[in-house]
Amino acid sequence: MKITQTIKTLILIVVMVFLTDFAYAATVRLSWDSNTEPDLAGYIVYYGTSSRSYMEYFDAGLTTSVDVADLTAATPYFFAVTAYDTSGNESSFSSEAYIFIPAEDGEILPDSDLDGIPDAVEVSLGMSATDPLDSLLDTDCDGAVNLVEYMEGTSPLNADDRPDNDDLLLDMIGEAGEQIDLSGITSGGLYSIVPLLASYPEPVNDILQTTTPGALLYNVIDENSELVYRLRVSLSGQLSALGDYEPGYAMNLEDTSYGIRVELSADAVLRVVPIGIGTTGEEPASAVDYENETLEFDLLPYGLVLANPAFVTVAYDGENPAVQHYDPASDTWENIDGVESYDGTVSFSTQELGSYKVYSEEESAEVPASDGGGGGGGGCFITTAGF
Repeated sequence: MKITQTIKTLILIVVMVFLTDFAYAATVRLSWDSNTEPDLAGYIVYYGTSSRSYMEYFDAGLTTSVDVADLTAATPYFFAVTAYDTSGNESSFSSEAYIFIPAEDGEILPDSDLDGIPDAVEVSLGMSATDPLDSLLDTDCDGAVNLVEYMEGTSPLNADDRPDNDDLLLDMIGEAGEQIDLSGITSGGLYSIVPLLASYPEPVNDILQTTTPGALLYNVIDENSELVYRLRVSLSGQLSALGDYEPGYAMNLEDTSYGIRVELSADAVLRVVPIGIGTTGEEPASAVDYENETLEFDLLPYGLVLANPAFVTVAYDGENPAVQHYDPASDTWENIDGVESYDGTVSFSTQELGSYKVYSEEESAEVPASDGGGGGGGGCFITTAGF
């Protein structure tokens, strides 16, 4: 009988084994669900230092738990298991388990872009070791960004391997031109706030101020220069609605001036996070181009990826309405599928917050990108506006 059942659950436990006073290797314990075929003959364990590229493997027999020994410190490892039957048929790979074996005590790992993820890990995950913004990508679309997954020891490539929280990432929302008080984050001066990119403005006496809407990223570090938080500050031209999302509670936020409403499920985000509705311009009226029947608005924080899509409704009377979201990486507006229109309202779902545009296809088949905004890129990837 051919093996048809793919192993779905792969559990990973790390056991550190010290070899000498100066070096150690790690032993990783793997466990998985058993297959039920009557002619099941055994399992094969695969592992390597790149995702789905396994350089090592061994036959585990009929056991469903093994130890993989002599793994190198400061190295990422990926694991998968297959089943095979008495005729030699082999199943497809199980879900992938990932772990970064910790460095030896006192060892400082290279982190060229200072994004909190060592170069070796970024390369193994297909990320760039010189682009700090990819630490806030959500590659597996599970609602936790790559930096949080690395810090929590879960896989950025497996949506089933999700951290219990992402308290490492902090969000603040404000208006461009207004002062943003960061003193509550510095813990009485114990922590320092450092721009992730040199182009971002530095806080002065824990006060941040800039006139440009968009998203700004900062590292909050302790006296030992170790990362405590990654801070994202999202600035809209003007905020028209603001609230706090709490995990376990659904949230409905509405801007009554334009009839913009966003609904988040109870499990959309793993942490408490502010949610806002705003406009890219300095005045509310600048969000509406009456001649072209175009409505632009922001859902903040820019680039926040949700584990479950938000449902957005907008009051709009234009003919044949379409919706686009702004991708700052390519400086273009991208179409959103699944838009519905009924009785003067437009509705759509999105898994990423950012800048949006509702317009009439009767008026314009191609709407150019505006200069403002700083919202989300396509899919489940967080992109951040640069200044």
